[in-house]
Amino acid sequence: MRSGLPSGTSLLVSFARGLGVDKEPIDPVAPQLLPPVLAQLAAAPRHLGGVAALYRAAVRATTFGLIDHMVLRTQAIDAHLASALRSGIDQLVILGAGLDARGWRLAALKDVTVFEVDHPATQRYKRKRMSQQRPPADIRYVSIDFETERFADALESAGFRSGAPSAWIWEGVAMYLPLDAVHDALAQLTSLAAPGSELAMTYRMPGLLPYGPLGRVAIPVVFAAAGEPLKATLRPHELASA
Repeated sequence: MRSGLPSGTSLLVSFARGLGVDKEPIDPVAPQLLPPVLAQLAAAPRHLGGVAALYRAAVRATTFGLIDHMVLRTQAIDAHLASALRSGIDQLVILGAGLDARGWRLAALKDVTVFEVDHPATQRYKRKRMSQQRPPADIRYVSIDFETERFADALESAGFRSGAPSAWIWEGVAMYLPLDAVHDALAQLTSLAAPGSELAMTYRMPGLLPYGPLGRVAIPVVFAAAGEPLKATLRPHELASA
């Protein structure tokens, strides 16, 4: 993590959400969270007219398709969260929140307490960027390092109610952690989540990367060079028994 900036993957995810689908962002708050150059690049398709499709194709190719993956998973998790909120859940935990702006962009989170759990450096950047904005949600920042600290006690200290159902989002984080840290986080989550709680989580399956043999070789190298190597992999049955 660079001094004064969140992780490169946090910036890429926010960029993807700002880029969005066709000419519409799925996260209109993203430009406020991104450095100016990235904010302009995310908005570019809305000003490029007939060459916007070529621009998107170039972004897709240079990111090995990750931009599309990030947009699709965000939309899927938004839909899952909406269903959880309709059941009456009024507290949301976002593990490894990064530059997630759901607490600002989703009107359905009005009157919901959102606990954003992440590294303190990322949270300092985010709080500074969003200091002038008033989100509909009650946002509470919980600062921890997933590899060295436990979040369970910190969440309860921040007001999390373990006796009430909760929604959990763990998006784009597990693949960067050692497998034992993933299992520990899931154990903590299980200890806190009351019956009726919901979890939306993304994870990487062994060998499952785009672009065939080229992707399996190149993508891990790119992430490692960026200082965020890919680590844990899981299979569905392993996750179910975690």
